Amino acid sequence: MADEIKNAGSKGYFFLIMFISFLLFIILVVSIYKANFNYLPQ
Repeated sequence: MADEIKNAGSKGYFFLIMFISFLLFIILVVSIYKANFNYLPQ
């Protein structure tokens, strides 16, 4: 199992970073959207 992870190398880390960045981006967009939605006049 450890050898498979080592063989994945930079490609595996690249996809991991891409996935985490995408997840954080979605959370950021949702939080901004909710914040702006709360401040809209009724």
